[in-house]
Amino acid sequence: MLYRWLKIYVRLAFAAYYRRYRIHNPQNVPVTGPVIFAINHQNAFMDALVVAVSSGRNPWFITRASVFSNATARYWLGLLQMLPIYRFRDGHANMKKNDEAMESVRRLLQQDETILIFPEGNHDRHWALRPLQKGIARMAFDLEAGEGFQSGLHIVPVGLQYENHLRSYSDVLISFGAPIAVSNYRDLYETNPAQAINRLIADLAPAIRSLMVHIPENMPYDKVAELIQSDAARPAALVDRLQHDQQLVERLQAMESIADMAAPKRKRRFCLLAWLLFVLSVIPHLPLLGLARMIVRKAVRDDHWTSSITFATLLLAGPLIYLAEILALGFATGHWSVAILFALLLWPTARYSLWYRAG
Repeated sequence: MLYRWLKIYVRLAFAAYYRRYRIHNPQNVPVTGPVIFAINHQNAFMDALVVAVSSGRNPWFITRASVFSNATARYWLGLLQMLPIYRFRDGHANMKKNDEAMESVRRLLQQDETILIFPEGNHDRHWALRPLQKGIARMAFDLEAGEGFQSGLHIVPVGLQYENHLRSYSDVLISFGAPIAVSNYRDLYETNPAQAINRLIADLAPAIRSLMVHIPENMPYDKVAELIQSDAARPAALVDRLQHDQQLVERLQAMESIADMAAPKRKRRFCLLAWLLFVLSVIPHLPLLGLARMIVRKAVRDDHWTSSITFATLLLAGPLIYLAEILALGFATGHWSVAILFALLLWPTARYSLWYRAG
């Protein structure tokens, strides 16, 4: 019940946090049967959140074991449908505990549940898909082989495309690709399991890559990303923009040199009235923004977590801070109509201040 209520709350919060939050082809997700979401990993815990609230399924998360450090954390993370997985850096002894985790995954898939996995194995903010690890294929074949390839397991490739990973009031597109039936690999697996694993990974990688912007390693990343984002011909619609950006990467890749290409500079004209309106609009939100910035400054060592920690702070502390402001204003003025008006203005002032800051 907590998980399902949080899905609704997080979905509403995304409407405030992102400028645009779009879901493409959600009908590609099977309504019933076991499913594994295979997702590109660029933005720490935000990746899991945006996928979890974007379909009718309620996925379980494969999560690094270090966050399950105490009993309290294990209890709450369990309610949020998270399963620990150990990595080589956690030590060889801990790696043996993964057998228990894999058994939990197998049981969940046998019960027609959904598992969310990042097959790259780690996160990186670049617009690029890194080589996929084989664990997702082994997990899929482990279930299907035990069920005589009759479980109906599908792997759904998911592409996440963030316009800006670090800032709020940006755009994010969640694209669900065509599901891959693991049973299609039955003949090959029964003949040569290792080759079947490699084939599934080889099919999955381009399926994910087609749902995101992929800048190959042999291209100057910063230059290409700058040229993409400064292209005046970029469509406004996020699905069309993704296709446009992918085609632009292909054109740039075919060029002999792009080092001398200059990206046009965006000019922003100062308007005193707009600035004054921004100052007035941001005042009610300064306590929450200040708290978020303080927590990020103290807690974040890897800037890939900046968006996740900022969003979590807004999600958890926002309602409490705004409620305190409304009550304080009501008691201080003695006019609750003023407090109600203040509450009604919180949403438009937040959106305006985010819009102005984004430039």
